[in-house]
Amino acid sequence: MDRFQLVEAKDTMQFEVTNDNDTAVHHSDTIPNRLFFNLLDTALLNPIDYVADSTESTVYSKGRFPLTDNIEACWVDIHRSWFIHQSLLIYDKLRLGFTDRITVGEWYGGDGGQSLIGSWLLDVDGDGDKDLVIRQIDHSMTVQDDGEPLDHTYESARLLRWQDGKFSESPITDTLAYVKRFPIESAW
Repeated sequence: MDRFQLVEAKDTMQFEVTNDNDTAVHHSDTIPNRLFFNLLDTALLNPIDYVADSTESTVYSKGRFPLTDNIEACWVDIHRSWFIHQSLLIYDKLRLGFTDRITVGEWYGGDGGQSLIGSWLLDVDGDGDKDLVIRQIDHSMTVQDDGEPLDHTYESARLLRWQDGKFSESPITDTLAYVKRFPIESAW
C-alpha cells in the first residue's frame, strides 16, 4: 500500500487511456514487477487481456483514494508495448488485502481491430456511494467481396453500483443515453 500515494477523491473521477499517455506516466510511481505480480492473486490478474505479463509489462501506481471508511481503490496503469490497461484494485483495510479488481481503462488490439475502455466514478443514483460507468468502443475492419475495407464500430456502456462492499453489475434502461453522456476519446 505504501506504493500508492493518497490522492484527492473528487465527486467525479475519469479514467481513460488517451493519445497523451506520457503525461499520465510522468505523474506515477513505478511498481517493481516482482512485487506487483507476486503479491496479487492471479485470479485478479488473469482476466486482463495482453498486458498482465510479469516479464514485459511496466506497472505504474496512479494513487489511492477512499471508497468507504474501510475500503480504498488503488489505481494502477499497466503498459506492455503499446497496450495499456488501467485497473482499480479494491483494498479492504479490515481484511488487509485486495478483494477485487475492475478494469477502468484499456487500449489494446492489432491490425484487425482495437478495443478502448474508459470509465467514470461518480454517484449515479444519488445514494451517496460512488458507482462506475464503464464505456467501451470496439473497432474492427473486414474486407468486402470487392476487396474494399469496411470499418465496424460498436459502442457500449455498463453500470456497476457500489453495493455490499463491492461493485456489482446493474442493468441500464437506456444504454444509448449513457453512451452519449459519457463519451470516450477514440484513437482511430
